[in-house]
Amino acid sequence: MSKKAQRRLIVATVILVVAFAAAIVYVVASQGAYYRQVSALSSADNGRNVKVGGAVVHGTIVRGAGGVHFTIEDLTGRSSTVKVDYDGQMPATFAAGVQVVVTGRFASGSDLISAAQLETKCPSKYAGKASPLPQPSIGG
Repeated sequence: MSKKAQRRLIVATVILVVAFAAAIVYVVASQGAYYRQVSALSSADNGRNVKVGGAVVHGTIVRGAGGVHFTIEDLTGRSSTVKVDYDGQMPATFAAGVQVVVTGRFASGSDLISAAQLETKCPSKYAGKASPLPQPSIGG
């Protein structure tokens, strides 16, 4: 293989690697690898797809023909809330007080996320179970 052909092969490989890396960065940036809290939403997010975590506020769940409408609050203790409209398949664990992650388009003027995805988190499912302490034996 000539030096010119080797150089072309190396340049083509570098271009492919750079294009692949750019595609991964774009997908992660647009999909959001991690969710953020309700208090992190701002007018800069208006019209963008966002992935937000929060707890469903008691007394805000309204089920109708157009889906479910509810409000979530920030998990960090801040008093931030945002309304959510969702018309997809409901998780079985969805209820007031449950932690959820919603992904959808944010409208800052109405503080509303039109969610395309809804996931519930179940911290009790992953919490470790307390094991009984060993009892001391009497009369060894």
